[in-house]
Amino acid sequence: MLTKVMTRLTQSTAALVGGRSEAPPLQPDVPVRAIASPSPAVVSQGRILVEPSIHDDVESGYDVRRALRTALEALEASLDPVERRGDAPLLFERISRSGEKTVRQPPAAAQRALDLLRRDVPISDLVRLVEQDPVLAQSLLRFSNSAANATGSRSRSLSECIRKVGTQGLRSVILSSMVEGMLCRTGTEYDAMVRQVWEHMVRTAPIARTLAPGFGVVADEAFTLGLLHDVGKLVLFDRLGTLRVELRREVKLNSQVMPRVLSSLHEVLGGAAALRWGLGKAAVGVVSSHHRRADPLEPNLHAECVYVAERLDLAMVRNEPVNLVRLFEEGRLQASFEAVAPLVERVIAPQSGGTGFTA
Repeated sequence: MLTKVMTRLTQSTAALVGGRSEAPPLQPDVPVRAIASPSPAVVSQGRILVEPSIHDDVESGYDVRRALRTALEALEASLDPVERRGDAPLLFERISRSGEKTVRQPPAAAQRALDLLRRDVPISDLVRLVEQDPVLAQSLLRFSNSAANATGSRSRSLSECIRKVGTQGLRSVILSSMVEGMLCRTGTEYDAMVRQVWEHMVRTAPIARTLAPGFGVVADEAFTLGLLHDVGKLVLFDRLGTLRVELRREVKLNSQVMPRVLSSLHEVLGGAAALRWGLGKAAVGVVSSHHRRADPLEPNLHAECVYVAERLDLAMVRNEPVNLVRLFEEGRLQASFEAVAPLVERVIAPQSGGTGFTA
């Protein structure tokens, strides 16, 4: 397992100047799971009141098996005979048969905590749940007392932490812990790809947070969705590791197959993860279609924010110029160009020295 993968994600968020943060170096021996800066908690008579959230609508209507079947059929039809050799058909069969269960269920404490966060509950109830998971408790304490959240004295109890970070902050800690748990070691050359995917997710999250005001969305939600957007790729790598254990040997795939599998299936499996974790219809919609390949049925400003954040990160990593007009056209974006453009310039300016941006 590549658990305990990174140590300074909250520091990278705090250090975000002009919207851009360098990806933190991977340090496998020191765990940090906090992923977003907090929104203020609303506390009344010892209860933490639920803040409006993209994650609240649990019913999504997302048919995982149908979406997977459609994506797998299209993928298999596109493979030539050479690409079909090896274990590719077996990998596809396992994914198709498992459906939404391809995605691991989160720990019981995390499931219960996410469920409680959808309701107005006493802080004491949340504290008791977090106490059942020492790793989660440690993550919450570290998150609350990180440089990004330094708003006063250090929080010395879990109840103080929860009051400080609010429901959005606690939800971010829980989801980050769950995603980190999926960073599996495949035992193959794909380990490097796992690392690259995670680094991209880490970089995209603070960019999405910086862009959020331009799209009129909550910054913390944009951050969380930016981190989750490629979780379907981690699901695929996790399935690859599971198949390796089942076969008791290395999984044999044509060198061209895995990139195509990732491209074709990661949005579908990302939507499956958001659904299985009860993140709600809007979150499922963002993660399952963040590349905006098809015309959206209705405007989704969260999805637009993540789309632009991901494209900006890839452009900066590749040292490519950013043409925002083209991004708006290709993504069929409905947000205000005038509101987004200054934030995009703010994101890329530290790296480009003020160049490489075309409005």
